[in-house]
Amino acid sequence: MLSFKLLQKKDAHLICGINEDFRDYKPERVKAFLSEPQNIAFTAELDGKIIGLIHGYSLTRMDSKAPQFFIYAVDIVPVHQDKGYGSAFIQYVVDWAREHGFSESFVLTDKDNHRACRVYEKAGMTYSKEDCGRMYEIGY
Repeated sequence: MLSFKLLQKKDAHLICGINEDFRDYKPERVKAFLSEPQNIAFTAELDGKIIGLIHGYSLTRMDSKAPQFFIYAVDIVPVHQDKGYGSAFIQYVVDWAREHGFSESFVLTDKDNHRACRVYEKAGMTYSKEDCGRMYEIGY
């Protein structure tokens, strides 16, 4: 059975325990992330085993009364992809954000990432035609 969980600081060990399936999460960084109130993370579990992780940020804007939920990363263990779990997980997260007073949820992806686009669309998200499709960054 598929279930979802909003993580708290005490749950940091759950993410660190899945580093072979996702990224190399360090316990101290996970605890620091989950300690900040604007940082939000969820897990998806199938029959008691974590198969997915979504994390993001509550963004407060000067031109809006309610924050936005920026979904930064969506990870599903590869063996569990293309089975509808990602769409169900995204749907759960956007419903959670709506119920908790966010004005909107959004996620960035490459327009050529067809798998991700299908997942987001299946969960009811729509493509923003205003998006220019570029992101600029600088590392330090």
